[in-house]
Amino acid sequence: MESIYELNESIPVRTTAPESIAVLMAGLRAAGYNPRNEGASVSVREGSNFPVRLWGTMLPWGRRSIPVGMTVTFKETTTGTEAVVHAYDRLGWYLDARINPVFKEESQRKMALLVELARNILST
Repeated sequence: MESIYELNESIPVRTTAPESIAVLMAGLRAAGYNPRNEGASVSVREGSNFPVRLWGTMLPWGRRSIPVGMTVTFKETTTGTEAVVHAYDRLGWYLDARINPVFKEESQRKMALLVELARNILST
């Protein structure tokens, strides 16, 4: 399944990749997420298609449930560690997914919040 909306960002990190992974996992857990460690990356998912399909995007429950995800991959470089953040929607197939402004706005808002959270956790 292909994402429609995506955000990418690179964040320089002062610690090693294993230390950064531990810090990010702890920070995401403290923020109420259930992160998964996948080797040199950490991923997190939020939202669900079921409430969106049930209530649609016109009701607050549907809008809040728009599914997004984020993967942070850590790379060791000659100057230190770099965190590559990739946030994406997990909308799946919707007839109007590309033209519905609510899908676009809410997906981008939720992805930006995830990227900002990762940036704040890794910058401390």
